[in-house]
Amino acid sequence: MKEKEKIIIEAAIKLFAKKGYTATSVQDIATDSGISKGAFYLYFKSKEKLLESLLIYYFDQLTEEIMQWDNKNLTAREKFKAQINTTIDMLIQHKDFIITQTREQTIPINESIKELLFTKQIEMNEFYRKSLSSIYGEEMTPYLWDLSQLLDGLFHSYVKILIIDKEIFKPEHVTDYLLNRMDSLAEGLKKEEPLITEAKMNRFLHNFNICLPNTSPSTTIADIRKQIQACDDKETLEVSLDMIEEETQREYPRLPVIKGMITNFNQYPDLKKQLNDLLQI
Repeated sequence: MKEKEKIIIEAAIKLFAKKGYTATSVQDIATDSGISKGAFYLYFKSKEKLLESLLIYYFDQLTEEIMQWDNKNLTAREKFKAQINTTIDMLIQHKDFIITQTREQTIPINESIKELLFTKQIEMNEFYRKSLSSIYGEEMTPYLWDLSQLLDGLFHSYVKILIIDKEIFKPEHVTDYLLNRMDSLAEGLKKEEPLITEAKMNRFLHNFNICLPNTSPSTTIADIRKQIQACDDKETLEVSLDMIEEETQREYPRLPVIKGMITNFNQYPDLKKQLNDLLQI
């Protein structure tokens, strides 16, 4: 993403939180960004496209913050707890924006944003499933969809309270409480048949024309970025990843450009799977 685009997005986040999406004009955003209204349209085709890019920008930030814990020497439970705390912290940081948009009911605003939010929700659920599997082991595999759905519902219920009044209880207490509830639920679920099976969920996702994302462009790129830190030509590879990431955020990504940048990784066969996943996405 270009630096000027980030400046515009940051200005929009601030204005949307203060005035609301509807009341904020393109001229307001341009003025706060230090550019002309005409220059705004060089970066974003409309205010709706800006909102979509803003959400992608936020989700990418969240993903990056969550994945930093993968490098820490922690148990599966400790890591998941830290990642949930990070998620809560970021939501609280942007609470004014979230509250304003919820009151306005401007999100989802179009089909593209609806699809984006739905896909990100599925990705978050997949993240829950992987983390819970790491904590409870293979015996919980048949119940992971049910367990992740229950966690998602509890998480949103308590976070809504924190967003409105962050002093009511500490975020880390919420995380401890949620994980304790997962312990009880995991034990209880083993006594009955799972309600949401893998086959049922695959059918559900197929009906919405969505592939279950083991990865997304942002998470795949973040994973590759983490793996190249020890490479001698890290800086060159970082530049290639930056260009790939920028390309994936375009409305119409240019596949030849992405393929060209991927050739810079040919000497690293261990990255082949992730790079192929990226091309498939």
